[in-house]
Amino acid sequence: MELKDSVFRETPLAEANFDEDSRLVFGSKEDAEKWVTEQNREHTSRGQLTLHTAHPADTSDVDAYVVFQPVKGVWVPDS
Repeated sequence: MELKDSVFRETPLAEANFDEDSRLVFGSKEDAEKWVTEQNREHTSRGQLTLHTAHPADTSDVDAYVVFQPVKGVWVPDS
């Protein structure tokens, strides 16, 4: 999965803790969902991370993306 820019702007997660593509590899979708759930426990007052399956037309090798939705429900655009 790949973490979108919004994750690093709005949460305590830092780009320096991930590879240059801001990606993490998991053995299963369940493992990825578990990681997202664990991370959400750390910053529930700010909003939440959500895992989105890549669109069928996505030509990257990413299966899913993690984005951040603030508490007020306004999506932060990614660059």
